[in-house]
Order: sequence, then C-alpha cells, then structure tokens
Amino acid sequence: LSIRFEKIMNTWYNLSGKMYKIGFNNPVYLSEKKTADRNYALAHFMNETNTNKPIGFPDKTDLNETLELYFQSCSIEINTEILSIVASTLANGGINPYTGEKIFSPKTVRNILSIMQTCGMYDYSGEFAFKIGIPAKSGVAGAIMIVIPNVMGIALWSPRLDDIGNSQRGIEFCKLFGEKFNFHIFDSLS
Repeated sequence: LSIRFEKIMNTWYNLSGKMYKIGFNNPVYLSEKKTADRNYALAHFMNETNTNKPIGFPDKTDLNETLELYFQSCSIEINTEILSIVASTLANGGINPYTGEKIFSPKTVRNILSIMQTCGMYDYSGEFAFKIGIPAKSGVAGAIMIVIPNVMGIALWSPRLDDIGNSQRGIEFCKLFGEKFNFHIFDSLS
C-alpha cells in the first residue's frame, strides 16, 4: 500500500513540474475513512461475483487496502497553481508544458478526460456535460479543474459549495465561459 501511494504522490509531483511539495492532510484522511459507509457499500457491491468472477475488481483484490489507498488519495493537498499545471498537462496530451516530461500517454489522457466529462462534477456531471460540454473535475475544497484538449487547462478555487458539493462561483464561471467561447464538445456541429 505504501509503495502504491508513494507512486501516486510522485505522479502528482511530476505533474506539478517538480516545482512544488505535494501535501497530505491527515485530518481529511481520517474524516474520509470515518464517513465512508457509502464507499464501503459500493466496493462490496462492485466485488459481487457472477459465475465466481468478481464483477468490478480483479481477482484477489483486497477491498480494505483499495479503499485505504482511495482515502489517502482523497487527502492529497495541492494549490491552485499546481492544479493549473495538471490541467495544462492533460490539455497537452500528457506532456507537462513546463518540463516537457511525458507524464501520461495520450490514451491515458483520453481515459482521464472521458471520466472527467462523464462524472467529474459529482451529481451535476450530466447537466454540466450537456450545458458546458468541457471535461472538468470538481473537488470538495472548492476547486474546479477544466481541460480543453490542445488549447488550455484552467484551475479555479472558490470554497463556497452548492448543495451538490461543487464551487458555486466556479460553476457560474464555467457557465459564463461556456457562453462566451465555443469549447463545448459539440460546438463544431453548429
């Protein structure tokens, strides 16, 4: 588990352009772990077997270790500047624009952006994809990371959250941004 988490932390360090210390918030970790009933339930649901094969996890997956890694990953701390570099790296096909280092393959970036597009904004993801149409990821600290492939990455932070857990002002920015610029995934059709 510690080796896997160290690899994640190193990836974040590389994403930052090797310019910043990546933090870890132990109180957040403990809180995530303490309030994780839904995560435990979903993990066990995904581990359900069908004809003796797990549906959601590879054979011999240790659910507790997997959840532990998830809680640790949720407790990584970065600032908005780092998040903007991460967004720019994703927009640049996985190559960090500051260091020129290839962090992710284009296929990995495609998969990341697909996840961001479909579920990066919590329960608002569908409406966000419909109205704004840009891959984005929200965080419960009030950050939103936006990626416009081959153009730019944007990071913003405003901690007042709406009922869904997204930044209220961040969502308003995204709406105005979407109205002003033609970056919706399907804007090229009109």
